[in-house]
Amino acid sequence: MKKYGWVILAAILIWLWPSSPHANAAGADLFLDGKRVEAPADAKPEMVNGKIMVPLRVVGEQLGYQFKWEPQSYKISIQKNSTDMSMYVGRTSADVNGKTVSLDAPPVLRGSSTMVPLRFVGEQMGLKVDWNNKSKSVNLSQKAVTQQVSKQSQSQPSSQTSTQSTTSTNKTSSATATTINPVEADKHTEAASSPAKQQNTEQTTANALLVQNITFEGETLKISLNKDVTPKVSKMTGNDRIVVDLPGASLATDFLQPFPIRTDGTRALTNSDSEDVQEIRFAPTDGQNGGVRIVIALNQARDYDLLTNGLGDITLQLRERSVNPVVVTPTNVEGRRIVVIDPGHGGKDPGAGSVTGRHEKEFTLAVALKVEQLLQNDPDIQIVLTRNGDTYPTLDERPQLANSQQASVFVSIHGNSMLASDKGKTNGSETYYARQDSLALAKAMHKYLVAATGFKDNGIRVANHVVTRKSQMPAVLLECGYLSNLSNEAAMFTEETQEKIAEGIVDGLKEYLGTGTGATESLN
Repeated sequence: MKKYGWVILAAILIWLWPSSPHANAAGADLFLDGKRVEAPADAKPEMVNGKIMVPLRVVGEQLGYQFKWEPQSYKISIQKNSTDMSMYVGRTSADVNGKTVSLDAPPVLRGSSTMVPLRFVGEQMGLKVDWNNKSKSVNLSQKAVTQQVSKQSQSQPSSQTSTQSTTSTNKTSSATATTINPVEADKHTEAASSPAKQQNTEQTTANALLVQNITFEGETLKISLNKDVTPKVSKMTGNDRIVVDLPGASLATDFLQPFPIRTDGTRALTNSDSEDVQEIRFAPTDGQNGGVRIVIALNQARDYDLLTNGLGDITLQLRERSVNPVVVTPTNVEGRRIVVIDPGHGGKDPGAGSVTGRHEKEFTLAVALKVEQLLQNDPDIQIVLTRNGDTYPTLDERPQLANSQQASVFVSIHGNSMLASDKGKTNGSETYYARQDSLALAKAMHKYLVAATGFKDNGIRVANHVVTRKSQMPAVLLECGYLSNLSNEAAMFTEETQEKIAEGIVDGLKEYLGTGTGATESLN
């Protein structure tokens, strides 16, 4: 029994030992001017990639801000007096009074709340921010900022011969209370005493090119800078790796805190879950103008796609491993329009899991086979499936098949899902497209999809999915319903709903292609 006692004691000590200075930020308490602010259970302050995130609406409403949420574009607008801000979920920049401001982490959705980095709250809402690791609480304060500025005003020298100067200084200090970053208040006071020094400091800050965040998830490297830069990317062999150089950039101090420097002078992200990626490391580079180098160390060579948005966001997506594409030669296609139906996921990729333990790949294949059956004798449409069993064509192979067949239309079938924190609340049907030439198809398909499922209409959305982006013909991705929602999931795995969805897909295709309209006959 004694030998097990040591094991139990060791396990308890490991459990109690904090993993980082900001350990257990998730579920932390939130205080404003010393008063607890109640946040939704699924939107407590939390740590995301080393940044503390707080619910924007909860904080903003306490300060009198007005909010508008636009679900189609994932945009949130914030207004108060002369302040006008807007930001987008997943984007590392925000608009503040017409100017672009970089965020050190992109906003994320948690249930019905938008979580934003704590630093943004401090800088843009005029709050003093503090993380108390001992009590695991986020403390926001308006009073501290007001008191600090008031003390600065009182400390200014006064005399009968400098009344005008003193009055001017007090006016400046009063205005500063709503404009300066409270975290930088002491530095601002020092700079104010020396106009030349203040100007130099402002110019240095404004001109600095800073790397504010680096993440790697789902074989995608995302780099966020405070302004646009053209990256230099190269592949190296021997020890296979992809190297991203950012000329003239520096690493933001706030970003570096969670990443200790190693003996070789580099820092590294936490281990990747990609079987082909050893690590992601980064470090400043030598040179007259400086720079930052980010290296993806690989177990085997991989190709990549590089995207930039002109706002300082860089995305490097590793491509699927090169595999000879499977080409299916359709039969009896003379005079018929080829339509490629893509049952999402399959084989080693089960897709989203449902609330009862079933898999997305089962649902998508069942619907696709029903579409094929409905159109097997159609004189105008020839169906080609990207898979007709439990196999996994890669994301590149699916559009390659459609392109090689010179298809008229590409339709990818999926089931959606949300994180457990959503508690199964989100539901409904959505249709996605990537290019403007696919909008008409998206409208036709979505109309019949919503009618078929009877679920909530979540609208038509633009998204950069690989299968719709790389298809050379009009292409859509259908998110038929939410497998994480008990009601949606229960219906989606019934023959009746699957048949209705298949019929809706057929009706949408016929309307778009102009080959006839009207409801299809039910499967027997």
